Amino acid sequence: MIPLVPFVVFAYLALYALAFSIPAHLLPSQKPLGKQPSWLSKEKTEFGPQSSLDAWLEEEQKIALENLLNNIAPGGARAPDAAPGTVIASPSKEHPNYYYQWIRDAAITLATLVDWYEEDPTSYLSSKIVSIMEAYAAFSHRLQHTPNPSGTFEDHLSGLGEPKFHVDGSAFTENWGRPQRDGPPLRAITLMRYMKAYNASHADLWTQRSGFFQDLYDARMPANSTIKADLEYTSHYWRAEGFDLWEELIGLHFFTAMVQLRALREGARVASLFADPGAARWYVDQAERMQSDLLPRFWSEEKGHLVETLDSGRSGLDCGILLGAIHGTTTECSTNPTEAEQCVYAPYSDEILVTLLNFVRDQAARHPINTQPIIASPYKDISDLAGVGVGRYPEDGYDGYETIPGTGNPWFLCTSSVSEVLYRTRLHLQTTGVLNVTERGLPFWEALIPTQHPSPGTYKRGNDVFEEAVRRLKSVGDAFLKVVRTHVDGEGRMSEQLDRHNGYMRGATDLTWSYGAFLQATRARKMAA
Repeated sequence: MIPLVPFVVFAYLALYALAFSIPAHLLPSQKPLGKQPSWLSKEKTEFGPQSSLDAWLEEEQKIALENLLNNIAPGGARAPDAAPGTVIASPSKEHPNYYYQWIRDAAITLATLVDWYEEDPTSYLSSKIVSIMEAYAAFSHRLQHTPNPSGTFEDHLSGLGEPKFHVDGSAFTENWGRPQRDGPPLRAITLMRYMKAYNASHADLWTQRSGFFQDLYDARMPANSTIKADLEYTSHYWRAEGFDLWEELIGLHFFTAMVQLRALREGARVASLFADPGAARWYVDQAERMQSDLLPRFWSEEKGHLVETLDSGRSGLDCGILLGAIHGTTTECSTNPTEAEQCVYAPYSDEILVTLLNFVRDQAARHPINTQPIIASPYKDISDLAGVGVGRYPEDGYDGYETIPGTGNPWFLCTSSVSEVLYRTRLHLQTTGVLNVTERGLPFWEALIPTQHPSPGTYKRGNDVFEEAVRRLKSVGDAFLKVVRTHVDGEGRMSEQLDRHNGYMRGATDLTWSYGAFLQATRARKMAA
């Protein structure tokens, strides 16, 4: 595969290394985990459990980023034997063994790094991200062409549904929940975002449509370029059942459908830019069919909330719904009215918010650790929207080591994701200056601002209902991050889960997605400040 960035680009970026322009919110620092990279060095600052949330977030952001990078090759301290471009789910190799490259987890993790790259493409951190994305793109192309139990590249791209690989890039051939159809659209989204972000400072490469970008998107069929292959897979397999993001249920899933829809819409734009009008029309057509024929089916009038998997025996409440809203839409959905017209089930939508409410209520009562006070709140006696540890779904029986009915725990990534949904809703209200309360969304707003006694209607900036809603979205979002703060260890590290009884960390250590979800939530908080 042709290298994505010519040598001259690296020389160009190196000119900025002396400036050492790390984003300001990375600078305060805690004692590092293991050997600290020199570019992250700062004087140690102590933060106890009673320190201000803002101070802790600045510190924990730096720790989370360092730990996330430690799980990525090349250069990751915890992935020394992994092929360049690998994102290990966790360094844990036994009880449980998460030392693999999951297509989904890797794409979501690197999308988080693209956020950092977009903020300052000339920083030292961004030059490191460029190297990572170079390797990831090449490794992704290799994995696409690796025969595996889900199929092969040549057999109608069926092998792209394989969920995970060994860290050397070889196929994982043991029994597993396969295929999983969220990996290709997520990978396409991440690579398209990176391509767009990189183009912002290298516009001449975009117009060439050769060399640099051709390996990522080439109009020629059969598809061989990485993004094109993922989009073709997504456009032809969105009707087909697969396993959910938790790798347990086969069927049609909300999370999968949301990221498929986003990939097809963004893919249509890329196809148009790369002189591939037939593909652009095809992707648009499939996206419209998904929006009209599939996505409405996830709303249950009977239950009053969205369900993660169609026709399953579960309640349907699931962290995957929140993740679908987050990764299936862009932040522009909250800030750009034109973009918002195509944002189905965005974080601020009635359906997502009432589902979040029902889910948080369930999790608050389900896990004994949630009965212990994390913060004092004047709303605690009248509102059931307060910070609690949130797990995957009510029926979860995986405790981080084995599956026993009724033993599921809160997860760090899910708890952070509640915060992100609330912050992105706040951003939407601040941008539009309008709060529309509908009959469908009313239960959420009643729970969020009970003292205002909201009723269906339109509330504009300056109105007491609007202003209290904006304030509470931040304070409740912060309450969930305070739960995260309470349960990280003394070095700021995060595992997969926290024990439902005592709050101590359980499951895979240093879970990459835990760090990524936290970083995404804090970024959303900053945008909505």
